[in-house]
Amino acid sequence: AYRSATKIYCEYDGEMKDFSRKGHVIYSEILLPEYAPKEFADRSVLWNAVENFEKGSRAQLSREVEFSLPCELDAKERLKAARTLAEFFRDKGMVVDMNLHNPDHENPNPHCHLMLTMRPFEKDGSFVKKKCWWEYDLDKNGQKIPTPKGDDYKSHKVYATDWDDKGNVEKWRALWADIETDFYKKNGYEITAEHRSFERQGIDLLPTIHMGAAVTAMERRGIKTEIGNMNREIKKINDLIISSMENIERLTDKIAFLEKEKKSAGQDKENEAPAQEKKEDSLTAILMEWQKNRSAFIQDNNIRQRTDTKTGNIKNFSSMVSFLQSHKIETLEDLHRLAEETKKQRSDNIHKQRELNAKLKKMSNIVDIYQAYKPYVEYLKKYESLSGRQKQSYYDKNADKIETALSYRTGLKNMSGTDKLLPKTWKKELEGLKAESARIRQDLAENDAILGELAEIADKAAMVQRGKSKQNEILPNLGEQKSAKNERGNYGRE
Repeated sequence: AYRSATKIYCEYDGEMKDFSRKGHVIYSEILLPEYAPKEFADRSVLWNAVENFEKGSRAQLSREVEFSLPCELDAKERLKAARTLAEFFRDKGMVVDMNLHNPDHENPNPHCHLMLTMRPFEKDGSFVKKKCWWEYDLDKNGQKIPTPKGDDYKSHKVYATDWDDKGNVEKWRALWADIETDFYKKNGYEITAEHRSFERQGIDLLPTIHMGAAVTAMERRGIKTEIGNMNREIKKINDLIISSMENIERLTDKIAFLEKEKKSAGQDKENEAPAQEKKEDSLTAILMEWQKNRSAFIQDNNIRQRTDTKTGNIKNFSSMVSFLQSHKIETLEDLHRLAEETKKQRSDNIHKQRELNAKLKKMSNIVDIYQAYKPYVEYLKKYESLSGRQKQSYYDKNADKIETALSYRTGLKNMSGTDKLLPKTWKKELEGLKAESARIRQDLAENDAILGELAEIADKAAMVQRGKSKQNEILPNLGEQKSAKNERGNYGRE
């Protein structure tokens, strides 16, 4: 009833579940598989039949699949995409109660809820009674196989369907990613949907945290939530991670070039004195050469000269030399060593932040749900203090508020692991986690600054090396031209 924003009478408890005033539901449909009774197209008939059939106290009545819909697609294409996934479940034998939501047209959040039945149907339209059973193992002759003790026969469990397989979550997520990608391409978008997390893809970026209905509603009203603040913090951290990724790419490219040039020039330095070789290999000496011939190097490398500075990068000779001295960097090997150490620290910090985010997510959710719960506490307290007709009358007038309060209270209990409300304790723990996150972000900023400075120095060293290589190519050609000229002159005199 809540998902579809409808009114359904519940035969189990004799209450009317009325959510017909709830907005945001833009489309509803029930998809029936083969053998399902036609009357199950009525949502009330369907779910009352499910609840009446399942007698076990721990029975699961339905399975819900929730997924976001692409904002890039129009409403018609979003519906087609959602129905494609819904039809997959219908064709597996499940009844699919599909509801599309879009809570806010100014800040759209289109998504879909699929409520799925848990049992397949017999040919007569009734639910399959047994979801699993045992069958004997048979040998190649079709005979039962005795157990080692000889007191029974080997057997195995057989399932009516594979719907409860734990591996389905991964398969269904991958399927929806494929459907999304297909619809993107059909509508002219070069976008590939990815169901795997950043971590599983080998990407260092941190995922933002899903905001539930309560948190989203608070943010829309301009109320800053802990989950919202956490997502804003994650975006700042991801900006640092992206910046450092770019610096690592630059640095790796330049170090590879410099090491290649050094290796190819190794033969030319075999007869040089060790002191002279060390002096020429010094990054300080290379930067001095850069500073001396800066304009020529910039022109040769087609770099536009700028007077502005970029935070985190060293743009002048004195600051670069100071950086080298403070980090005890003399050679390319020293630079490479510091780069690898910093990359390791960066990787460790990202790993720490990823683990910390799991704790932050939990505590932020608890604090936010408590804030959302507070306005409804008085309704729940009064309801629980009444009895008899007064209690029922009060519930009828305030059902939505009471149900909301009960939902929040249950959520707090499940997440915190206690029946007690401990807002001060939760807030204190959250503040401690946020302080730790701020320290990690500062460390990541320092990692990014070092990598940026190393990349800038490597850029300058690479330009100097290219200049030397270009000069070495020109000098032999000049020698050849001079020799040819002398030969022509001698021939003329002869």
